[in-house]
Amino acid sequence: MVSHPPIYRHVLSLLDRAQLPYRCVQHPPGETAEAIAAARGTPLELGVKALMMKIRKEWVLVALRAHQRSDNRKVRHALGSQKLRFASRDELSSHGLAPGQVPPFGEPVLPFRLVADRGVVAFPQLAFTAGTNTDSIVMATTDWQQLAQPEILELV
Repeated sequence: MVSHPPIYRHVLSLLDRAQLPYRCVQHPPGETAEAIAAARGTPLELGVKALMMKIRKEWVLVALRAHQRSDNRKVRHALGSQKLRFASRDELSSHGLAPGQVPPFGEPVLPFRLVADRGVVAFPQLAFTAGTNTDSIVMATTDWQQLAQPEILELV
C-alpha cells in the first residue's frame, strides 16, 4: 500500500467530511501540465495549478489553469503590491511540498490566503495535484469553490 503525504490525506479528509464527490487518479509524475493531463486522462483545460507567492510579508496561493502562465503584473495589481516572488524549493519543502505538488487550498489545508483566476471556475470540472506528483484529484468546480472559498480575481 502506498503511503501518501499528510497534505494529500488532509485534502481527501476535507473532501470526505464535506461529503463531496471526487475521483483520485494515480499517474506517473509529469514535468509539464500537458504531460500530467495526458497521464491522468483529462483535458489540459481542466488542470489547475497553485503557485505559492510571497506578496509583501504574506504568503498567498495563486490558482491558475494549468496551461496558463502567471501575469505577475496583474497579480501584483490585483493584490495591491509592488513586489512578489515565487516560493523557493526550500520554502515549499518547509511546508511539506515540492514544485508541482501545491494544492489549490488555503485554510485549513495550508495556512495561506487563496486567490484564483476567473478562468479556474470557467469549466464544470477541475483536476489538481495535492501534495504529491503522482496523484491527482478530479472534482466539480462548484464543489471546490464552495469548499476552498478562493477569492476570484483577474490574474491572467
